[in-house]
Amino acid sequence: MTAPASWLSPARIDVRWLWVALTAVFINTSYGTLSYAFSVFVTRDGPGGTFGEGLVSGGFAAAIIVSGLAGLFSGTVADLFGTRRVMAGGAVAGACGLALLGACQQSWQFLLVMAVIIGPAMAATFYEPVYVLMNRWFAHTERPRAYGVLTLLSGVSISIFTPLTRALISAMGWRGAMGVLALILVVIGLLVPLLLTEPMAAREGPAPASPKRFLAEAREGLRRTNAAFWLFTAAYFVAVMSYSGFQFHIVAELEGRGFAAAAVAAAVGIAGLVSLPTRLLLPSLAGRVPSAMLLGLCFGVLAVAAWLASIADAWWQVWLFVVLFGLVFGGISPLRGLALSERFAGGYFGRIIAIQTLFVALAHGLGPVIISSIGTDRSAYELGFRLAAAALVASGAMTWWSLRRA
Repeated sequence: MTAPASWLSPARIDVRWLWVALTAVFINTSYGTLSYAFSVFVTRDGPGGTFGEGLVSGGFAAAIIVSGLAGLFSGTVADLFGTRRVMAGGAVAGACGLALLGACQQSWQFLLVMAVIIGPAMAATFYEPVYVLMNRWFAHTERPRAYGVLTLLSGVSISIFTPLTRALISAMGWRGAMGVLALILVVIGLLVPLLLTEPMAAREGPAPASPKRFLAEAREGLRRTNAAFWLFTAAYFVAVMSYSGFQFHIVAELEGRGFAAAAVAAAVGIAGLVSLPTRLLLPSLAGRVPSAMLLGLCFGVLAVAAWLASIADAWWQVWLFVVLFGLVFGGISPLRGLALSERFAGGYFGRIIAIQTLFVALAHGLGPVIISSIGTDRSAYELGFRLAAAALVASGAMTWWSLRRA
């Protein structure tokens, strides 16, 4: 496709930016129904009150880890057959999973649906497959702006679906709420891919027609990695494990330092609003500054935020934490996608980013566990948060070093 000089051509609207807006609607819906809604479902009014909060949390963690494994499959499908099919199939699977969760009567049924259906649906409907689609729409010089616009428009999911889920539960119970969210996901999840166009590069051979050929194509993505990829993946793994750990425990940590839990939760929630401008700005800067360098700097800012939380004894320190965390957190995911695309864009990008996503999913699950294993009293949280800060500094340096020649 010929790249226009601006977002809006004087003669006509560049339809690709409409596609980005539609894709953001899809992302907001998938994250809202399959992720953020569970922060409400884990409560006593949701399945957390029926099956236990621990079981719902464990089921969600299992889904995240399975999504990393399933991403290897969805990334391969996106490379070979197109992302629109992955998105639509994942939306249908996710809607079926939500409907089945609403019908579950036993704990084992809930866990099974979360791991077997919701996990793969996450892999097919979250950011990683969409990054493949963005790379097909935009040349490398346009991707920073495109990633930024997508991330900005996708940043309202938690603000929409958290109160919506709460209202649905109040109106019809958690089982009815699951059904409504399933309906929303399947409608948006099928309509948006139908409205998009996806240019596919010509293949050098026939598409795989057998499971054996398909697995060979999936393994080929692994062969396309190199030392730089694995160093970057190791750095990103440590960083995600660190910030997901202190993010999960931040309210409990500050409560232990004498701050009111409700006030802290409200303050931390404002970080989402702070992140909105930088969701656009940080990826857009990647057109002028290497993405790996920006990502490394973001990890450094998160390290300062974690250290601040470990010493906070006044509200100004809490608010400074909120500002620092909000300024960079929203840009981490798109900068990761851009950093990989700067080095590994092409016909194997879906498989390559899926390999890294497997480790990212594991890191998200391990981070909170590692912090809690150190301890949950005041001194233990101080140590855990400071270790996370040190790990983030090291990850930031390794991130820049691993991809410095991209």
